[in-house]
Amino acid sequence: MRCSVAETIDAANALKVIDLTRHEDVYTALKVTLAKSREAAMVFDRLMAELAGHGRSLGESLSRGGEGEGGDQTDKGDSEAEGSLTKKGERSIKASKRTKLSYSPTDVISRKRLRPPKPSEVVEGRRVVRRLRRRLALMEGRRYERSKKGELDIWKSVRSSYATLGEMLKFIKMRRKKTRTKIVLFVDVSGSMDSYSDWLLKTMHTICRYTHNVECFLFSTRLFRVTELLSKHSPDMVVELMWRWADMWGSGTKIGYCLDKFLRRYGEMVDKNTSVIIISDGWDTGEPRLLRRAMSELKERAGRVIWLNPYADKPSYRPLTIGMLTALPYIDVFAGTSVLNDMSSFVKVFGRSLKPLRRGEKIGIPRRQIRHTGW
Repeated sequence: MRCSVAETIDAANALKVIDLTRHEDVYTALKVTLAKSREAAMVFDRLMAELAGHGRSLGESLSRGGEGEGGDQTDKGDSEAEGSLTKKGERSIKASKRTKLSYSPTDVISRKRLRPPKPSEVVEGRRVVRRLRRRLALMEGRRYERSKKGELDIWKSVRSSYATLGEMLKFIKMRRKKTRTKIVLFVDVSGSMDSYSDWLLKTMHTICRYTHNVECFLFSTRLFRVTELLSKHSPDMVVELMWRWADMWGSGTKIGYCLDKFLRRYGEMVDKNTSVIIISDGWDTGEPRLLRRAMSELKERAGRVIWLNPYADKPSYRPLTIGMLTALPYIDVFAGTSVLNDMSSFVKVFGRSLKPLRRGEKIGIPRRQIRHTGW
């Protein structure tokens, strides 16, 4: 039986809330959290029958741990008690076989009524998004600016020589300004991000409504495109449409699976002039290999990858979860979600400059994590 860490944690939490002396309760709690298929359920039943054949109930086995099977110190009364436990255990197993139980940690169909953002929050969010887009600019615009490494501008050089009586002492070089960038936004709406739902709605609506060339996706165990819902409707209408169509709030998290699905279905949306923003806490119950492969491909296609984690704002936070450790080598900017809340937090991370970040420039990655991931 293949059991991941998440399933083992579910089983341990289930055992905390039941009476370990009741064989049927222990049997049911372990079966619904560990057996995920009919074949696994059959293996589980055989193992429990073998355990009951040794003369113990499940609760007794859990409480006694690694003790022996009885030995010479077991008296006649204990033997009779164990015999009665064996019969009782066999009856409980037969009763459990008749009960059809199932459990799935992968998907939950749930809708959530969100709160529309206030006008004051939208105004502040627009200021931050405008500044963010200038700092993340990757695409060259139509206007030019002076540069030391640009192309030589003959006419401006000749014009500047008039101040030195026609002697051309300085050559002026120009290059195109970087003023436009495309944004692809991924928002985690799993159970661990449930307390940030209203803030996520405000952020998504602000970015999609007041900027151009933006694509927005929700993800948990599935991927859902919400660009049309956010860009063409008012906040009150967005709340209603989200409640009607997005039925994935509070589910599990499979970041690698969702990113891989995006690349297979919408991969043409990402190129070297695209900034990919992922808002998630990094708790992933999927396969780390799939997440690593998806992040690597996303990094190769996109111009910049930004990861915003709500826990990164805490001074004692360290990105040590499997999902974050897997994704860190492919992230250019790692920061807390407060950078989208107010201008002061944004300035702390991105600085006061309005010039675009250099390609390959990394911000917010702890040095300890850089050494740990081998950068």
